[in-house]
Amino acid sequence: MNSAQQSSIPGTSARRGAAVAARLLGRDGRPHNEEAHAVRLNVLNSSVQEARDARSSRIIMWAITFISVPQILASIVVLSMKWQSREKILSSACYRLQVWVLVQAIHMSIVLGVEWIVYYLNTCYTNRVIELREQYMRYLGNVKYGLDLLGVFWFLVGNMWVISDDDAQHGKPATGSGEKLEDAAPLTPSHCDPSLYHLAFWMIVITYVKIFLPCILLLILLPVICFCLPCLIRVLSRFQDPMRGKGASQEIIARLTCTNYKKDMFAQDDCNCCICLNAYVEDEELRLLPCRHHFHKQCADEWLVVNATCPTCRLSIYETPSGDAEQQGYRLGSRNDVFQVV
Repeated sequence: MNSAQQSSIPGTSARRGAAVAARLLGRDGRPHNEEAHAVRLNVLNSSVQEARDARSSRIIMWAITFISVPQILASIVVLSMKWQSREKILSSACYRLQVWVLVQAIHMSIVLGVEWIVYYLNTCYTNRVIELREQYMRYLGNVKYGLDLLGVFWFLVGNMWVISDDDAQHGKPATGSGEKLEDAAPLTPSHCDPSLYHLAFWMIVITYVKIFLPCILLLILLPVICFCLPCLIRVLSRFQDPMRGKGASQEIIARLTCTNYKKDMFAQDDCNCCICLNAYVEDEELRLLPCRHHFHKQCADEWLVVNATCPTCRLSIYETPSGDAEQQGYRLGSRNDVFQVV
């Protein structure tokens, strides 16, 4: 029975998926599972690093702008219409609300400007810009770090001034003409101007969303990395920018050794691709990396376009493995010569 007939049998796909999951989870106890786990952890770490560096992406920059500019404009409009001096305002909570929105808007404006400057320096390759990048990128990195710390501190202050004060106090302002202001319960932020309070409240909510969004995306991405890694690598390779320098060009990848799999070519527990978790088939094309790790040619090529390092040991394909790296490599059969880079 050929593979096409097997794939048409009900339940074959489910059993195949269960077998892949069992190999990934280590239920069969083979050493190959450790390498498969290492590949997925390395891909996960690369994804986290990509998220950290994503501010240089044009799409991410426009997303940051789309989120920040409406808040800045709303702050300008509301504060210009509703601002009151300390002497005229009825409650210190309302005054703190004004100050928090003002400082938050200024902070967001500065952060947005710095982000666009860094994006320009990272994406423009003229001699003048390269010179500026070498001179000022370190200082801009320190400025961004300081702004991030200030943003976290001011966000915590906003939680205390906008949300905590409102939860701790439930008084109502003096409304009757015969009631003295000092006899009334203190005003809370929600008793201030509604537009000002709602603006501050939603600015805090948006900040919460931005803080927890990477965690949510990571939870969504984790099962995809574990069970659909080849699909994820294929998608990432489509969006990889070759100018970023993390991936290898097709010319460099083509120079790496490629061979057809033969029986007894590798040790018995080392005849699987750590990326897709499928066993090698006779005469199937394999890509052999300088670090002595091997994968399906298609799996390896798609990964190297995204990241020019071995997905198992993270050794760059441009480097020659040291003795320690060779000891960490796979155990081979009688064909060690195929690992020489042409």
